[in-house]
Amino acid sequence: MPRTSRHYVVGVAGLGIFRTWLAADPERLGAATAHLVRLATGDQPELAIPLDAPEHGVRDGYARWADTYDTMPNALIGLEEPAVHALVDAWPTGVALDAACGTGRHARHLAARGHRVIGVDVTPEMLAHARRALPDADLRIGDLGALPVETASVDGAVCALALEHCERLGPPIAELARVLRPGGRLVISDFHPMQVELGGAAFFVAADGTAGRVRSYAHLHGEYLDAFAAAGLGVVRCVEPLLRADDVAVMSGGLMGVAPDAFRDALVGLPAALVWELVRDPA
Repeated sequence: MPRTSRHYVVGVAGLGIFRTWLAADPERLGAATAHLVRLATGDQPELAIPLDAPEHGVRDGYARWADTYDTMPNALIGLEEPAVHALVDAWPTGVALDAACGTGRHARHLAARGHRVIGVDVTPEMLAHARRALPDADLRIGDLGALPVETASVDGAVCALALEHCERLGPPIAELARVLRPGGRLVISDFHPMQVELGGAAFFVAADGTAGRVRSYAHLHGEYLDAFAAAGLGVVRCVEPLLRADDVAVMSGGLMGVAPDAFRDALVGLPAALVWELVRDPA
């Protein structure tokens, strides 16, 4: 059976029932269950849209995503970006690293705040977009596991929506800590592990109209805390932005009208992003 929009919508409707089955009144619960059955068996054309999204590795996936990354609606970025900006805007001006900078969205913000920016990314196609936006920035090809940045050379670093693509957290977090000066600040954002476990992914539609997803791993809070401790990083705060109705409408890919109550019941109020602010041990 081919993968279609029906699988997505029925899954969302089932999650909505699971989240509300004890709190909802029986009449509303019965209506939601009947609606789930209609979604699973009905012939609405909106439920027959093919949704083939092959899995790609980081370099290949983001190479295909590069031309649409900054133009397609993205609810996760809409929540993550203000949370990251609120933290980095308190930094004094200095040398700032945007690790896994992609098209340079955080690098652009750091440069506008007066920082001397270094950007590193493994995907040349993404970095090409960053270079067009930031022709004077120091942008380098490199991997999170071996950053091409000198030890203790940056005052602050951002690593946004990238660690979900790393099977192990320890090596990239150790590298981020290595390049920070003592007392330097680090902000890490990621797709919330709850979303990954619920089937969320770095889904994209390429410029040629084909869809795909970049391989992702769910990292629980305890894994992050263990990696931070091993790297000599102290936690300053942890922020978990929650999905709002408008965000869910974007996430639905135009399908919210098929089952608006189901989408709201399933997703509104769940954490979408995980944002850490850290400091390197001063010693």
